[in-house]
Amino acid sequence: MSNLPQTMRDINIFIDGIGHLGTSEEFELPKINQKKFSQEFGGFEREVLTGSFEKMEANVTLNEYSAAVFTAMALGNVTGLGVNLTVKGSIFQDGKSKQALATIQGNIDIDDGSWKANEQVKRKLKISVNMYAMEIDGKQACLFDVNHMIAIIDGVDFLATLRSHIQ
Repeated sequence: MSNLPQTMRDINIFIDGIGHLGTSEEFELPKINQKKFSQEFGGFEREVLTGSFEKMEANVTLNEYSAAVFTAMALGNVTGLGVNLTVKGSIFQDGKSKQALATIQGNIDIDDGSWKANEQVKRKLKISVNMYAMEIDGKQACLFDVNHMIAIIDGVDFLATLRSHIQ
């Protein structure tokens, strides 16, 4: 294990069924937050996990007005499945590169912001996530599937017991 920091060398974003989404310098992946509540116990306040997860969102700012965005939004709305995004990256550490792969499915909102003369175009997308999967160097790190009640983190499905109780 190296003590050297990891660097994301480059990223590329694709919309399944359409192709390249556009140029971007940053893709904000979904935050994985477990739901908690506060409890007072023995003179201390502590947070207790509920066994559930908070809603997830992803964000991306594109540096172009790619027509693929509206095409994907229209197709996702017609099918009811939303859009499928694939984000590919290359992580560099200690002279070696690893592939990072994120797959995100959900509904998108588009913010074309304001136009300013002599400034780069910015198109912001917010994705309400229904499915999120992350692989690093070919190994699955996580898989969250809201519609099928799946929450796998490092090979452990944290909702398997809940599914067996209620389905």
